[in-house]
Amino acid sequence: MPLKKIPMKRLFFLLTILIGLQACTKDAGLSSSSSGSGYSTGSGNSVLNSAGGGGGTGQGGSLARFTIARDHLFVVDDRDLYTYSLANSEHPQYKNKVQVGFDIETIYSYEDKLFLGSQNSLYIYSIADPAQPVMLGEARHVRACDPVVANDTLAYVTVRGGNSCGGTVNALLVYDVRDVLNPVLRNTIPMKSPWGLGIRGNRLYVCDGSAGLVVYNLADPIHPQVLGKLSNETFFDVIPTGDLLIAMVQGGTSLYSYGAGDSLVFMAKVGP
Repeated sequence: MPLKKIPMKRLFFLLTILIGLQACTKDAGLSSSSSGSGYSTGSGNSVLNSAGGGGGTGQGGSLARFTIARDHLFVVDDRDLYTYSLANSEHPQYKNKVQVGFDIETIYSYEDKLFLGSQNSLYIYSIADPAQPVMLGEARHVRACDPVVANDTLAYVTVRGGNSCGGTVNALLVYDVRDVLNPVLRNTIPMKSPWGLGIRGNRLYVCDGSAGLVVYNLADPIHPQVLGKLSNETFFDVIPTGDLLIAMVQGGTSLYSYGAGDSLVFMAKVGP
């Protein structure tokens, strides 16, 4: 996959955006189109934004321990899910605590659902009533670290072995979540050392650590096909937005734009 640079005169505005996002993505990241098959690829992540107006929805990345959805802030620690109302964004109001399980690591929101990744399970919660999350289903898998992104039909989970999470498997897992009461593993794709991941349209971006950033085509969403890879940095987490791809990498945060032919155009890097 080609890597190109752009003129410096365009970087000032983009750096301003990046600096504002960097704290969210870094703290969240390391703190621990439809097809013939009937599966949709969803619309992807959105950058964490203000929950004070509009739909109050935001996403901090697949390694995040917090997310904003339906005018509520949802936070996970090692075993519990906490809910805060952001009806008054200057004064968040504590609403609820739900015991989820053990070794909870990540949280991801999609429409009226939360997807929580633990070291050995994927939990799905309904937030139809955002103040009272209700568990819908659980998919158990090998014990390993596991960021997750999802849409209305599929969930993509990475598991990484050889670390404090335990386990030895390094893979991208694809779950069918159309029946949220019974998630079904549909595909296992071996990887080197996968971390965070994100969706934009029918593209899936998976951070494979020092092996680079792998870009998949989701035309067949159960069987993603590799389109290319960036091997210029060590990638830990990624937030694909409308026009920007924000990547947490070794030594800071890098900003890319989308070029022709699925190329990623390097724009700027901000250190820690």
